[in-house]
Amino acid sequence: MDGKEPVVATTANLDTLVFTTEEALREYIALYVKIPFVSRLGLLAQTLDFVADAAPGVKEILAVGKVCHEARTGLHDVVVVDAESSGHFVSQVSTPRTIRSLAQVGMLREQTDWMIAMLSDPSVTATVVVTTPEESPVDETIGLVSAIRERANVDVPAVVVNRMPAVAPTSGDDIAPRVVSTLRRRHAIAAGEVGRLAGGLAAGTDVVVAPVLRTNDAVETVVALAASLDLEFGEAL
Repeated sequence: MDGKEPVVATTANLDTLVFTTEEALREYIALYVKIPFVSRLGLLAQTLDFVADAAPGVKEILAVGKVCHEARTGLHDVVVVDAESSGHFVSQVSTPRTIRSLAQVGMLREQTDWMIAMLSDPSVTATVVVTTPEESPVDETIGLVSAIRERANVDVPAVVVNRMPAVAPTSGDDIAPRVVSTLRRRHAIAAGEVGRLAGGLAAGTDVVVAPVLRTNDAVETVVALAASLDLEFGEAL
């Protein structure tokens, strides 16, 4: 927000940004309406706060617009967004199209036009959905991917299946046969759900499997997950 966002340099070449709807609204006004904000005081500021909280679609368009604006500045190589849950996310990314259908001319129409163009370009924007190998999450994921493509026209090149059970070890003196049988059954059920997921997705969406990681060390978890995804994608991460 005019260089005042809470940007945190997490590590070399990696920044994180957290923003609120109010901050995004104030930045939008400052950039396009040219009204500076120095505090929350005043009738206009209070009115804008109310609009951001109450008007349908305002929060969604501000959230999407802020992300698109950051990508459009060219200051970042890649912008990665930890998005909302499935239902909220579809509403957010489809909001520019909804707003454009209501605003036929003017500044708002122009703003939604470039956002839609950015979101619809598969060379610029992509959504990666994360799920687990279970019946309900798989059903939800199949519907989510379809909704993202149809309602928002955003590319979904991959679905990551998290917490995939490992193949059961061979029974031995230190492993009870009943434990081995249970582990094999869990893996078989999970593998069946992964197959059902792959069959339920349209062409062009790959299924990437990430294993269960049994470590409490954050660095070890990241390294192990990166190695697993490296093998799945077939390229260095």
